Amino acid sequence: MQRHHLAHPLSLNAVALAAAAALSGPAFAQQAADANAPATTVVVQGQRASLMKAQDIKRSAEQVVDSIVADDIGKLPDANVAEALQRISGVQISRNRGEGDRVQVRGLQQTQTLLNGRVIFSAGKERGLSFQDVPSELLAGADVYKTPTADQVEGGIGGVIDLRTRRPFDFAGSKLAGTIKATNADLADKSNLEGSALYSNRWRLDGGSEFGALISVSTQKRNYRSDTQELDGPAALADGSGVFAPTGEWLAYEYGSRERSAVSAALQLRPDARSEYTLDLNHSQLNSRTNIHGFYASPFWANWSDSAQQGALWPKGTITKDANGNFQKGTFWGASMSTSGSVADEDTRIDQLALSGKWRFDGWNLRSEISHTDSRYERMYNEVRLGTFGDSPAFTYDVTTKLPSAYPEGASLTDPAHYWADKTVYFKVKNTGKETTARSDATWDLSEGTLSRVRAGVRLSDRKATSAEINTIDNIWRDSSTAISGAVPGLMSQIGVIGNNDLLAKAGQGTVPTQWLSVSSFDWLRDAAGVRQLFGLTVPGFDPSQTFDFSERSGALYVSADMDSTLAGLPLSGNIGVRAVSTESKRSYVQDVSGTSTRFNSKTTDNDFLPSLNLRLELQRDLLARLSLSKVVTRPNFDQLTPSLSLNVNDKTGFIGNPNLGELTANQVDATLEYYLSKSDHVYGATFYKKVKGFIQTTSSQVNIGGTTYTMSTPSNGSDGTIQGLELGYQGFFNQLPGALRGLGLQANYTYVDSSAPSPINGQKAPLEGLSRNSFNLVGMYDLDQFSARLAYNYRSSYAAGSRLSYPSNNGVTAMTPVTMKGYGVVDAYLSYAITPQVKVALEANNITRTVRQSVYSAVGNLPRGTYVDDRRYALSVHVDL
Repeated sequence: MQRHHLAHPLSLNAVALAAAAALSGPAFAQQAADANAPATTVVVQGQRASLMKAQDIKRSAEQVVDSIVADDIGKLPDANVAEALQRISGVQISRNRGEGDRVQVRGLQQTQTLLNGRVIFSAGKERGLSFQDVPSELLAGADVYKTPTADQVEGGIGGVIDLRTRRPFDFAGSKLAGTIKATNADLADKSNLEGSALYSNRWRLDGGSEFGALISVSTQKRNYRSDTQELDGPAALADGSGVFAPTGEWLAYEYGSRERSAVSAALQLRPDARSEYTLDLNHSQLNSRTNIHGFYASPFWANWSDSAQQGALWPKGTITKDANGNFQKGTFWGASMSTSGSVADEDTRIDQLALSGKWRFDGWNLRSEISHTDSRYERMYNEVRLGTFGDSPAFTYDVTTKLPSAYPEGASLTDPAHYWADKTVYFKVKNTGKETTARSDATWDLSEGTLSRVRAGVRLSDRKATSAEINTIDNIWRDSSTAISGAVPGLMSQIGVIGNNDLLAKAGQGTVPTQWLSVSSFDWLRDAAGVRQLFGLTVPGFDPSQTFDFSERSGALYVSADMDSTLAGLPLSGNIGVRAVSTESKRSYVQDVSGTSTRFNSKTTDNDFLPSLNLRLELQRDLLARLSLSKVVTRPNFDQLTPSLSLNVNDKTGFIGNPNLGELTANQVDATLEYYLSKSDHVYGATFYKKVKGFIQTTSSQVNIGGTTYTMSTPSNGSDGTIQGLELGYQGFFNQLPGALRGLGLQANYTYVDSSAPSPINGQKAPLEGLSRNSFNLVGMYDLDQFSARLAYNYRSSYAAGSRLSYPSNNGVTAMTPVTMKGYGVVDAYLSYAITPQVKVALEANNITRTVRQSVYSAVGNLPRGTYVDDRRYALSVHVDL
């Protein structure tokens, strides 16, 4: 990696590009259609039509790509983009409170996300898009590019995900469509209405020109409930037996709502058959409101008079172990307990505006565009914590039950006389992200020779990111009174027994507390100033040491050539190219130096040369083989590059970045074999290998901040790693079956990924975090006449889910212990009936089998870590398409 000073003010380049837009730009993907050409009528409807389009994209692509397509608004039954992408081979997603969240492609979260070919992101400490921010109804489709071409934006060593919205010239004429949907979440016991609508039209103007306009809107509100049990990191028992047991238990009812709204608008002008102009506006917004009733208990911090016994697990009676000596059942002295009422509100907004033009003349295809993206994210968390005690200071675990049993003995969790006002926690974060880009591309079509096209282009970008945080915890205990009313007058009016008494009832047999005393008014908790005033506190401002400003300017040039030739008499096509990128990064942050807050500024420059080769050999008319060789790069996240603090005062952990962190690069090889059985049916196999340089690993140390000891994590570039695997897939309809059975079809794909990367715990090689070695999709389909149906099963095997503090001895020494999420599958279903060609009703069901996700501490006898239960969702919709 080279570092030197490079200046290229975007403002001057943007003006130059705007002036040049009338003369230069990138190639048409296809020739502009003649304004007088008759519109083609697509007869095939339903899922089969969508699969045909997705297959056509895959077959004709220059590189390895998989796609999903939604011909009609509201056809995808998935709540957000992440859930839609999980159907693609090689894609794995994580789940957050019952919905898809993060996306990995072939084991890597470092993907580049585009919207209509332009970078799109959620404001934050990371670079990419939070896929749950975008409703699936907004999309016309999504393409997952697993190998790059030189003209694609760099930044994803996992791949490039391009989300596509609709435009007016996608339709032959006028288009009006809309969906009204009623949804229900059974655990939350809440129903909601949501809907989406699209209107598009195109008009012929004087002189043969054509103009089109489209607007698409979507609004979605979904209530949810999520039940959680998490057992704290294991500790060695104080009896010297060498047995490990959990140190505590966290239980939570989470009641929340997610409100998504999105608007996509486009104007298109085609003055003639040789030019076209497009104005795109895309807006999405996600507002989440979460109310939490929590309970925490631990025998680990009992107030023993002997200080040598502080923080030790002392058995009360006999401990039961399995044949391997691992802990199963036991009771321990002490039970330090607290309950909490808290609110967590998040607001995300993403806006993108882009103007582009295409021109075609004398063998040249040109395109220029300028775009601006603006994203904002805010989160507020406010908690009031009550302390409580039991008359018998003892705590029991039994990890042999399906739901791990963990409960205090003799606790009076609904008696106010057993409570006192303990602590209040306040957390706030505000992130912003902006990027302005300009690019111009040109393609020269060659009439003779092996080379069919030559392409070249330039892209300039100016991106800024800011982050500000405050994370505080304050004691509100005032005197020796244990009664809430005696300690803090006025607080008791906000306290009550929580309304639910069925925590984790769907997780199976086991004993845990299910009802306790807590703040009952979540509206009161949302008035942070009023809450803190009651305790004689004020709302704190952002902490300068937990803020940063980041700016990044990059310039990219590429050149590539397409070829059409033969190999052993077989048609051979492909492209070869190189992309050169120079990136200048600047960051500003505050650090404490000898008790004084000091602002620092730093700057680095990275230069990257990214070659790529994609070949496609037509072994037979419908049998294609592909080979791809390429180099890809990903830059670290903003917080990883900026040494500002990020603290969690609840569990006493923190993170601080490293300004010397280098890029991640990968050399990769991909090979595929694709056999196309019909317009909608195909079978394929793919193998891939990535050699990744500069994998980021974290190291932990104990740091004292303001008198409190935090376990602080810091990233660094570790040793190289590898990722390799294969994908197998099939989709097709059984047209040879008689009668109504010919509507049956099947989608099936399987992905195997083996990885070796520096472990975040000890730096030794281990599988990547968040990566399942095995994953597959099975989708049974039916599509005939008025009926369309889908029954989908998505499965992923166990994977590393991070690490937690553990206590291998009783002398205050801590260590990090890996957490493994057990494998799980999710079943979804979709059924629709077309009452008329224009009106369709549909029934959806998500998480039909109510998957219970569980994790374990894999390095200490598979002691339980987490158990998570989410809603089963149903929806009934009416779709109109005119």
